[in-house]
Amino acid sequence: MEPHNRDNEGLPLVSWRSRNVWGFSLASLFSDMGHELVTTVLPAFLLTIGAPVFALAVIEGVSNFSQSLSALLGGKWANNTQSRRSIVVVGYILTGVKALIAWVSYWPWIVVLRTLAWIGRGARGPIRDTMIADEVPFHDRGKAYGFRETFDTLGAILGPLAATLLIAIIPSRTLIALSAIPAVLTILVIVFFIREPKPLSADSGHEASRLKPGEAISWPQQYRIFRRAVIVFWFSQAAPTFFILRVLLAHPHGLPFSTDVLGFALYTLHNIFYAASSYPAGLMADHGHPKLATVTGYILWTLSLLGFADFHALPVLFWPVLFIFSGLATGLIETGQKTMTVAMLPSQARGVGLGQIAGLKGLSQLIGTLVIGALWTLQQPAWGFLVLSVAAALGIGNMMLVRMSSAD
Repeated sequence: MEPHNRDNEGLPLVSWRSRNVWGFSLASLFSDMGHELVTTVLPAFLLTIGAPVFALAVIEGVSNFSQSLSALLGGKWANNTQSRRSIVVVGYILTGVKALIAWVSYWPWIVVLRTLAWIGRGARGPIRDTMIADEVPFHDRGKAYGFRETFDTLGAILGPLAATLLIAIIPSRTLIALSAIPAVLTILVIVFFIREPKPLSADSGHEASRLKPGEAISWPQQYRIFRRAVIVFWFSQAAPTFFILRVLLAHPHGLPFSTDVLGFALYTLHNIFYAASSYPAGLMADHGHPKLATVTGYILWTLSLLGFADFHALPVLFWPVLFIFSGLATGLIETGQKTMTVAMLPSQARGVGLGQIAGLKGLSQLIGTLVIGALWTLQQPAWGFLVLSVAAALGIGNMMLVRMSSAD
């Protein structure tokens, strides 16, 4: 389906559900299905090979930091229309190497493979988001981002759901190896669906301006405030694998099934509400409230962290609430922040800005991940979640200072 067509009277129609939006959405579905299958099984797999808890912090921290560095490069490449489709294809191919974790017996090799996969994720992300922004009108970008995020999270539901249903009959190694199947489907979708769009200004229809080689970007003041808020808040972004690990290491009484099954099921619940909130967050953004979506997500995330800090004191029936809050928060934040970034920057700076935000988020998340990993190793996981919740609260305060204005 092309982004621009005409009705029966010959008048132009603009559809934000373009071929690329559909292609990236389907690719996200398959890619995240494989990614989340591995993410769900990884904490239990690490326990089976005798890895310490801090190994999870190293794996998450190093891979996320590498993703952030490659996102910075991806942002710089996002305006290069000659090569960005090829970079996206290579990025999805690299992401598929995580299936090789199935053949690992020594956890440092997981760091290497996960890092390669996350480099692919980082490089393609800003390019994908810029390609969508280039062909979707300003007033529809929130819906387009939320639509793609919803497909992404549908895959994130199917992956953990498969793990939950199969873990009792299939070893974790085999489950990780099976992630190669959706990886291949992802690459096929990207190759056959994605085309280089003609970059258009969202409102005028004229070709968007591009940065000249060596030209410096003048970052708007409100974007700089927004960037600071994101950096502060992202320190609190503990990987969901820590939530799963919190369940796996708990010992609730009277459960009719293992904590493995409970942890996988609760993570599936997290992703269901992640999917449920992504598109509504896009609608909020398109109606002029991307900041409200983002701040609401920040608040829900903070409440979730506080709950995980006092996790073992909570009744089991309350545990799903924490995963629901974290899922809702993720959908609101991912869609809201992305729309805010694109809205505050001129077209020639979008790719670099998206890459910059992703890169700085990763650096901040690396520090937060290592902090909670270190405190967990010292038998103080509650303090780890409390420290992260303080960072989240500071992020809320900083985000409240941002005044939204459109650069288009």
